[in-house]
Amino acid sequence: MSTDYPTSGRSKLIDGAIEQVRPSDSSSGNYKTQAFTVNWISNTQAKVHIETVNTKSFDVTKKDLTFTHFPSTDAATNYYSGIRSSGVWNGNWQYGPIDYYRLTGKVPTVVNGNHDDWGNNGKAQYDTFVVELTSSGINK
Repeated sequence: MSTDYPTSGRSKLIDGAIEQVRPSDSSSGNYKTQAFTVNWISNTQAKVHIETVNTKSFDVTKKDLTFTHFPSTDAATNYYSGIRSSGVWNGNWQYGPIDYYRLTGKVPTVVNGNHDDWGNNGKAQYDTFVVELTSSGINK
C-alpha cells in the first residue's frame, strides 16, 4: 500500500485503512454489520461509521473513525499533539483499530497513541497517518 501523500485523487492509505476496518460477518459469529458508511471529507480525510449488532443480545455497538493522511510526519505529529490533550487519555494505543504494518508493509518511524480507560476512544499516529476513534460502546 502506498504511503505517499496524494497529489491528486484519494489517499490510497486511507482507502486501505477503510477496508481493514470493514466488518466481516461470518455465519458462525454472533455479530452482524448493521451499518458501514464512509464519508470522504477531502482526498486526505475520511470518516467511517460502523454499527454492529449482537444477534443474541441485540446490543448495538457504534464506532466512528476519522482517518487523516498528512503531507509530512511533522504535520501529523503537530496535529496529534493538539488532539492528544483533549479528553481523558491513559495508556498507550499504538495498536489501535488498524495494523499499519499489514496495511503498508512498513514499520512506522513515529508511533504515538493514547486511549481512554475503556478503549472506546483513542487517537493514534503512524508517521503521516492519524486515526481517531470515538465509540458509544454498547447500546440496547
